[in-house]
Amino acid sequence: MNNPPPAAKSADVFNGALIGTQHSEGASIAIYESVLEAVLAYSEIDLSCERGGFLLGRVFEETPARVLVRHFLPAAETQSNAAALTFTHDTWAALHKQIAQRFPHERVIGWQHTHPRLGVFLSAHDRFIHRNFFEHPWQIALVVDPVQCELGFFHWRQDEIENCGFICVPGQPA
Repeated sequence: MNNPPPAAKSADVFNGALIGTQHSEGASIAIYESVLEAVLAYSEIDLSCERGGFLLGRVFEETPARVLVRHFLPAAETQSNAAALTFTHDTWAALHKQIAQRFPHERVIGWQHTHPRLGVFLSAHDRFIHRNFFEHPWQIALVVDPVQCELGFFHWRQDEIENCGFICVPGQPA
């Protein structure tokens, strides 16, 4: 997609140094609190249809791969209804333009979308999107149900997409 700088070395984010964070054993995803707040605020704007966006950040080249979500970009030019979201060619063009202008040193590490009143899961259509557009083993998905106040991250594990834990990093990226 773009040419990010070389991957960062192992970060303190993943070594258990964080106190008072939400995570599960083996979590491979860390997200800044300010970014998560932005995602949640965006998710509540329109509860009549699915909304989505892109998660930008850094990949730590470890096995298993670990990612740090540093920014959120709402998706432009999408097509959506109460139970589906489609990224159009214009969505991808707008994403690449935003990355080049605002975040040239970040990678698209995943995507986010809402399921108002439906819960947290990946539908067959969501899995199609993830398998075809977010196929790298370090790419993730975040599903938010803003009505039921639920969210969940999904990542690749042995060629399957599974729900997983995350670490919430206090503050905002430097």
